[in-house]
Amino acid sequence: MTSMKMLEIPLQIFRYREGEPPRYDMYTAQVPETAHVIDAMDAVWATRDRSFTFRRACHHSSCGSCSLRINGVEKLPCITRVTDVWDGHAPVRLDPLRNFPVVSDLVVDVSAFFQRMSAAGMEITRNAEPSLPLSVDDLAATGVLAKSVEVPESLSRFNRFENCIECAICMSACPTMATDEKFLGPAGLAAIYRARQKTDNPSDVAHLLGLADGEHGVWRCHSAFECTAACPQAVDPAGKIMALRRELIGRRFKVGARAAAVVPRTRNYGAPAGPTKQGGNGA
Repeated sequence: MTSMKMLEIPLQIFRYREGEPPRYDMYTAQVPETAHVIDAMDAVWATRDRSFTFRRACHHSSCGSCSLRINGVEKLPCITRVTDVWDGHAPVRLDPLRNFPVVSDLVVDVSAFFQRMSAAGMEITRNAEPSLPLSVDDLAATGVLAKSVEVPESLSRFNRFENCIECAICMSACPTMATDEKFLGPAGLAAIYRARQKTDNPSDVAHLLGLADGEHGVWRCHSAFECTAACPQAVDPAGKIMALRRELIGRRFKVGARAAAVVPRTRNYGAPAGPTKQGGNGA
């Protein structure tokens, strides 16, 4: 049986404490060649420096809490293999997300993310508690189903959360976020799009499109598509922003067409028409 190859991964980690100047510290993490970046971070904390601060929870890209920048690019370290970001020589650089206040080391204050989601009317909530059509009697003593269970064709009620995992990567990658602190941002505008798709109520539609059409809405987007490129869940926030723009433009054309239809058609604007030309030799 062959043993797993171990790697010595050099890490250059951003460090910050309130009241102290930011700095970078160098560490070496010993991890298997199949390890992810989060494993290297855990190794640094466990064996090198217990003061190193970062967030993590699920380890499989469902919670979004560990998001940061790896070599300058927004990623989830829990699904990023060390061999994909380490060239074998230069240290792997770890930085906090951009466009958020740094709390400590790689931890940022993401309250602005949730404020934008709330402004869009999309507080992150569980859609429904998942359930299967079975009872305790269907389970054997081993916990294995004694009979097969037919799963409904529609699995929508088994999806506990929206596809967005609230990692805030899109807001860090967005160039506009750095220039307009009131910009609703990719996640907020994508939330408006999702809410718009769920309603045809005229007042709700007017409210949502009013948010999207505002000073800090879809028209502030520079169409860089960095948010879509960085999103680990393929939510495509840039595509949602473009869809909102299309709807807003379409509605303006319809309003313009209706306004033109009620304007009376007149002729001969300006100078009066001259005398009608008479045929023949005249008087």
